[in-house]
Amino acid sequence: MMKKYSLLLASLMLVTVLSACTGNSSQPPATTTPDTTENSGNTAPGGETTTPAQGTPTAEEAKITANKQLVLGLYNDVLNGHQLDKVTQYVAENYTEHNPYMQSGREQFSTFYEDIFKRYPDYKANITGMIGQGDLVAVFSNVPVEATPTKPSDSTSAEASSETSTDAASTTTTSSTSSNAKTALYVDIYRISDNQIAEHWNVQQSTDDPAKAFTPDKLPTLSAKAELAATDRATVAANASFVDNFFNTFFVQHNTDIANEAVSENVEQYGSGIQNGRSALVSHYLTEFRANTDSKATLVNTIAEGNLVLVHSHMQNNTNDRGQAVIQLFRVDNGQIAAMWTLSQPVPESWYKDTVMF
Repeated sequence: MMKKYSLLLASLMLVTVLSACTGNSSQPPATTTPDTTENSGNTAPGGETTTPAQGTPTAEEAKITANKQLVLGLYNDVLNGHQLDKVTQYVAENYTEHNPYMQSGREQFSTFYEDIFKRYPDYKANITGMIGQGDLVAVFSNVPVEATPTKPSDSTSAEASSETSTDAASTTTTSSTSSNAKTALYVDIYRISDNQIAEHWNVQQSTDDPAKAFTPDKLPTLSAKAELAATDRATVAANASFVDNFFNTFFVQHNTDIANEAVSENVEQYGSGIQNGRSALVSHYLTEFRANTDSKATLVNTIAEGNLVLVHSHMQNNTNDRGQAVIQLFRVDNGQIAAMWTLSQPVPESWYKDTVMF
């Protein structure tokens, strides 16, 4: 009898242990994220932010953070720190420049800024935010400027380079104590390859009109630090796909009907001069499209992070128009565009024959 009791007791203990193990294994596995932000579907974006699971970031997240750190290092050490000996750490030897006032190449980059630092030893860019996706990083900044330059007669001379102080690059500035000083707002886009900056675009706008101020500092998910917004990658990819579809339908195809579902009725506008509200947006562009039937919009870059999507484009009234370099920043909330920030720059004639703006 004792032997049977012992066997029964042992069996009960084994069942208890197995039940506990089964209960622990019923917990859901750790959430994973896709390795890419590419999204070929038409999933409606949620726009919500979430806190990512604690632990090692995905390869994609680590890459974006590293790219931001690289770009931030360029600003801290070279553009603001004036340490030209560190250019080789950040800029690729065959670097491609799209700023119409500068030339491609690491050596040309160094030569340009050497002249700038001599002329304006106190110059500094105030970085207000960064967003990144894939191999692209966009930097939002502002600097004090004195005046808009005019094109010199000899654009290949050293004097031509020195005259580009306000439009040449996001960190070019004159004395902030000048009585004519005003703020220039910049968006610089960098493409990173093999842990070096391989390509650069920028759009700048100088304005004294607060109504047309491009104010990314008001965006809750835009950080000036080398960090990633806490939004799952699937949502980021959906936001990018959603805004790309809106841009192509609205601005490329001139079909404003898409705004009825894609744009919030109370959409906020910054920098465009358009009144808030969906009806004002549609009315403005219907007038523009009817007045310029041959107008076209060409998408150059798209960068999405958090609930923000940046679209960099070239907009022209007709094929003979050099047009505008345009940055539009869209905030997506609850499956609709809730806010739009716009910054634009007339496309100038390039000062160097080998430099193209797009």
